[in-house]
Amino acid sequence: MAKSKTTTRKSGYDSVFPQLEVKTRIFILSGNRTPLRYMLPVKHSNTKPLTHFDGQMNRALRWATNQISPFVDEQDGLATVEPIIFENGKLIVDEYNTNLAKFLYLHPEFNGKFYEFDAEKTAGEEVETLTSSLDAQVAAKDLDITDLEAIARVVNKGKNVSNMTSSELRRDMIIYARQNPKEFLDLLNDENLKLRNLAVRAVEEGLLSIKDDGRTVVWADKPSEKVLVVPYGENTYSALGMFFKTDVGLDVMQNLVNKL
Repeated sequence: MAKSKTTTRKSGYDSVFPQLEVKTRIFILSGNRTPLRYMLPVKHSNTKPLTHFDGQMNRALRWATNQISPFVDEQDGLATVEPIIFENGKLIVDEYNTNLAKFLYLHPEFNGKFYEFDAEKTAGEEVETLTSSLDAQVAAKDLDITDLEAIARVVNKGKNVSNMTSSELRRDMIIYARQNPKEFLDLLNDENLKLRNLAVRAVEEGLLSIKDDGRTVVWADKPSEKVLVVPYGENTYSALGMFFKTDVGLDVMQNLVNKL
C-alpha cells in the first residue's frame, strides 16, 4: 500500500518569504520626515498591537535577533529584542540581514509610515515625469495659436488672454506645460475646450453678456433676449460650451463664429 505524501508547513520567515533576493535595502520614513532618530515599534502588546494577518488570523510580531521567526507564537522564551532605529529618516539593511528586511516587510507600518526606496522604480518614475513634461512642452511649442489660447483661458483665470501677444501666450503656456504636464495634456485632449473658449471669447468681444446673477446669458445687443440660464452650481462658460452641442445652441454657436 502506497504511503500518502505529507507536506510540512513552513514556519518562521520562510513561511512568508521563502525566497528573498540577497541585496542591501534602504527604507525611508514617509512624508520626507528626517528626524535624528525614529524608533520603530518592534513587539506586540495589548496596548500597542503589532500583528500580521497570515491569511487565517492576526499573529503577534516581535523582532528578536536570535529567533528564526517573526511570530511570537513560534519564538521561544529567550528572545533577544533589539530596537529598529531610523537615523535621519533612513534605515539601511545590509544584504546579509535578510530577516530584518523580512520583518520590515511584515510590519504594519510598512508602506504607511515608512517604505522601501527602489532606485530603479524611482528612476523609471522620474523618466516618465520628464517624458510627460517634454511631450507637453513640445505640444505647447507646436500647437496652433487658437488652441493654445483656448488652454490659456482656462489656466490664466482673471487674465485677459485677448490682450496677450502670440509670443507672450506661447511663452506662458510652455512654462505652464513644463510645470503642469498632466494638466496641460488633459486640457489639450478636452473635447469641450474649444467650445468653452468660444464662450469666453464671445463675452470678451461683447457679443454675449452675463447678467449680474452670474447665470443668465443674453445677447449683448439685445439684453432682453435670453440665450441660456445656467443651472445652479455650474460654471457659466462650461455650461455654454455644452449648450453649443444642442440643436438650439448649434445655431447660436454658428452665429457667434460668423461674427468673431
